[in-house]
Amino acid sequence: MLLDRSLSVSILSLCLLAPAFAAPQDGTWRYYRPSNTGIQGDDNEALWVDAAGNPYIAGYQPSFEEGGFAKFVVAENRWVNYSNVDYPVIGHPNDQGSVRIRDIAPDSTGKLWMGTWRGALRFDPAVGGSSLARFNAANSSLNDGFVTDIDSAPDGTVWFANEGIVRFNPTTNTWTRWNSGYPFLAVQPKASGGYLVWTCDEPSFLSPALQFDSTTQTWTTLTLTGAAGQVVAMPGKDCVDDTGHFWALRSTTPGGFPSLDYRQPNGVWVAPPEPYVGAGSAIWAFKAYGDRRALFVDGNGTVYQFNGSTWANLGAWKSGAFSYSLDIDSVGNVWVSGVGGAARRDVTTGQWQRYRVTNTSQFDFFNNDIAIDPVSNHVYVCANATAGVGGMARFDGQRWLCWNNTTYGLGNAWPFNIDNSAALAHRPSNGHIALAPYESFHGIHEWTGSSFTTIENGVGAEQLCEDSLGRLWALGEYFSLGYYVGTTWTPVGITAWGSKLQKDPERPGTVWATTGHEIKRTDGSYSFSRGITDFPELSPVSDTFTGLAAANDGVAWVGATVQFGGSGTGGALIKVDANDGSYQMLRYDQGWPFPGQFVQPLAVTPDGRLWMQYDGDFFSTQRGLCWWDGVNVGVYPAPPGGEPQWGGLPHAAIQTLKVREIAGGYELWLSCMSRGIAVLTIENVSPWTKLGGSISGSAGTPVLAGAGNFAGQSNVQLTLSHARPNVPNSALIIGATQLGIPYFGGTLIPAPNLVITGLPTGPSGGWQLSGAIPPGIPAGTSLYFQVWLPDPNAVLGLAASNGLKATTP
Repeated sequence: MLLDRSLSVSILSLCLLAPAFAAPQDGTWRYYRPSNTGIQGDDNEALWVDAAGNPYIAGYQPSFEEGGFAKFVVAENRWVNYSNVDYPVIGHPNDQGSVRIRDIAPDSTGKLWMGTWRGALRFDPAVGGSSLARFNAANSSLNDGFVTDIDSAPDGTVWFANEGIVRFNPTTNTWTRWNSGYPFLAVQPKASGGYLVWTCDEPSFLSPALQFDSTTQTWTTLTLTGAAGQVVAMPGKDCVDDTGHFWALRSTTPGGFPSLDYRQPNGVWVAPPEPYVGAGSAIWAFKAYGDRRALFVDGNGTVYQFNGSTWANLGAWKSGAFSYSLDIDSVGNVWVSGVGGAARRDVTTGQWQRYRVTNTSQFDFFNNDIAIDPVSNHVYVCANATAGVGGMARFDGQRWLCWNNTTYGLGNAWPFNIDNSAALAHRPSNGHIALAPYESFHGIHEWTGSSFTTIENGVGAEQLCEDSLGRLWALGEYFSLGYYVGTTWTPVGITAWGSKLQKDPERPGTVWATTGHEIKRTDGSYSFSRGITDFPELSPVSDTFTGLAAANDGVAWVGATVQFGGSGTGGALIKVDANDGSYQMLRYDQGWPFPGQFVQPLAVTPDGRLWMQYDGDFFSTQRGLCWWDGVNVGVYPAPPGGEPQWGGLPHAAIQTLKVREIAGGYELWLSCMSRGIAVLTIENVSPWTKLGGSISGSAGTPVLAGAGNFAGQSNVQLTLSHARPNVPNSALIIGATQLGIPYFGGTLIPAPNLVITGLPTGPSGGWQLSGAIPPGIPAGTSLYFQVWLPDPNAVLGLAASNGLKATTP
């Protein structure tokens, strides 16, 4: 492919006459949402801390039914995520509750079992995500309802509270189910050998406990008689400590509050001092650990710790109820989770540190804009968590840094009186991030790396970008376009509501901007403009411009919605050339290589593809992302009706697309409204690089030099500097094309009969290539050349030169 970045085509493909209008998808996808970054949600019903002190915290987003669990590597301030966004086995969003994990417990081999609202999951931390497996009515004795508590027995069996009690024996791979049971269960070893399984109700309900004896393999109902000292409930999910003491709530005098006591492995009950009157009825989460040690959280979010003789108040991890799980690491740091995130109490300082979506995650499903710093490779996104809480976030490849007013000291404050940001732009001139907190009335500001500075106090912006001279441009809501240099904003006229703004890739200090009714290329003094009335095919009454993709050579691609007289509504794709004012138009009603009725250009990438959002009218399912290289069309359809899907484009509503070049290809960062950020990685796009670059094959790096002018019927002579190839009988393949776009009247020039002269005898040197250019090529025509050298060790068997552009006089 000859890689002029304004969309040229593969000469080799054209020579073979093998166009493809539905090219297969390529590339790989990854996603960044609140539900698969950081803590993965503010609803956290379970946690478990490993031997290294790193918690596994279950989190989910209830409105989207996305989430799972995440491991927090404390020493690195880094989250390792396991979400149904990336691991479908966790559960489909349509299966409400499949991602909602109620308990996390290890078995005797170190695997983690997780009880969900719909069966259970098994996960091996030593293996990672590929070990995830789901168990439900389809493959076990678990039903598809709640698994509220899990425990392991000394014989290696795993026990589940699942609207009854279920036992799994991994040695024999057998399941056993009893239909009676309560939400809580606990396995207590007996001093004489074997174990008991207790199942009890929650503290707010006083019901007879059930007890299973592994020796007799029988269940016993512990009938309540009203006497004191009877087990009436369990305080939580983890009620047996490391030395085998079972904690339970026992009856006291008639009408009295139950007491929180523990039973020794020999069967003797001990009644330690109560933390406060009625505490047993106010327990929201409980953890027994060590030797007769315990923790619990009450309805006010206050945590209490029992040291073997007395209870101590550790303070509140948050205000209010809905605490669901807690654990403690080997040095005494306490973790708690519930509605509102999770928190860690430092055993040394006694301070609680809160962790939520707002300080650990990409905290928005509807990101307005994206900015990429190519120096640091940091990605910035506009983000809003909820009403009154928002700003922006930054991703460094492993961690999210958040700007809002609920970061709890782990992020940066958001000083603006608005809970989101509308536009972002990286400024190469100073490394700052320019931002507009909102489209209007909140000004334009910069993040310097340590603080915000204000550079405009007025209207704000819909779009921001910096030109090649270091001037910041802002496109506003209505009749608003201007640039900032020094301390001054200079207005530049534009018609109608601002839509898209992009830097011109070649012309110094120049940008392209679009509204619904104007296309403008300008540097503030020079101006090229086209309106709806400049295109006879369009109607100023009903038609509007959509999208923008600025390319090389003064070219921009713009879409249009068109009312085609009596033939219905459809779209147009317009190539506008600012050099001579010419344009070329593809129309839906006159033949259309794209899916859907409409396209909105988004970007031209280094491999020469034009990327567009496509859409259909009314209830059409033809919606998604596509690319076009002038011959081939690649399609990435969105799920119909916005339904969730795994893999591919997650949603058709693409708010913005930014390109990040990587080794061997590039990434497309897309804001997909209601589905967060999607990233499409395209690698090994061709065996050569973009115009002006070069590639290395094992035969060396060919470089074309000297772009001379030539008349229509004269010979063209090109110099190729290249190391002598190590390929016997090497031949050169020369290709050239005019415009490179056959749909727009471009004419393929058959590979000229160029001959090699001056073949060097040494290991390196140069060839002079000459050949005839067919007659009839108009003056001022741009021709593009590229040379391929057969090389079996290179990608696709070819080493290639960089591109050469020549113009007829």
